[in-house]
Amino acid sequence: MTVHRLTSRDNPLLKKIRRVSSGSRGEPELVAAEGIRVLEEVAKEDCEIEAVVVSESFGSSPREERLFRYWQSKGARTYKTAESLFKSVSSVMSPQGAVALVRIAPRNLDQVRTGPDPLVLCGCGIQDPGNFGTLIRSAVAAGCTMVCTLKGTVSARNPKVIRSSAGAFFRIPVVEQTRLQDFEQYCTANSIRIYRTDVREGLLYTEVDLKSGCAVLLGNEGEGLDERHFARFPAIRIPMAEEVESLNVAVAGSVILFEALRQRLENSWKIS
Repeated sequence: MTVHRLTSRDNPLLKKIRRVSSGSRGEPELVAAEGIRVLEEVAKEDCEIEAVVVSESFGSSPREERLFRYWQSKGARTYKTAESLFKSVSSVMSPQGAVALVRIAPRNLDQVRTGPDPLVLCGCGIQDPGNFGTLIRSAVAAGCTMVCTLKGTVSARNPKVIRSSAGAFFRIPVVEQTRLQDFEQYCTANSIRIYRTDVREGLLYTEVDLKSGCAVLLGNEGEGLDERHFARFPAIRIPMAEEVESLNVAVAGSVILFEALRQRLENSWKIS
């Protein structure tokens, strides 16, 4: 595999990576995937790679060597640069020495096939990339069909979200910045019941039927879900000790998603 060298901070490819990482709307079909674990997920899902940039020290470990062989097998354009220059395109304090531009076209709701009894996670104003990335990771582990976001939610294409998801972003359909009205219509058409999460009211999450098609709405870290827009959906809650006001949104969402998985596994055992 031919590895080209990049020596200028103003190289067009490095500029492009910075634009994509910053969320520029000029590159809507590209995401920046950084770090060994994330790039391994890209390889597992056989995503289309536009280009890879690595630091001079990258390639010495067995995992790094396997990534190099994968890129070679796919004919991915690969470039090497000095450590100091690589840091100019990295979004982390301690880079692992590899970043790739991966082509993932944005999806619409109508492009996602649900299958029987879908399980959907919907972010409604979640702002912290770490929280949202963790939720995407939990959604994949719990067997979700899709992750959806309403307007005001941090982009799933944010490098920090992708990194926090440990690359799970590449393993599940993500539909972003949809309207609540469109999401509700989609759920109705696909027999998906919508539940909103609430700190104080609603049924206990263990008492709700999560085996059938359902969607879980998770709100903003500080404000939760605006009752003006979401009060019409049935609420579910997680019991907590009296002195505790609330759970972190990523923790709460994960608890509910894995309860859905537990119910579905238990149901499949009964059927079999």
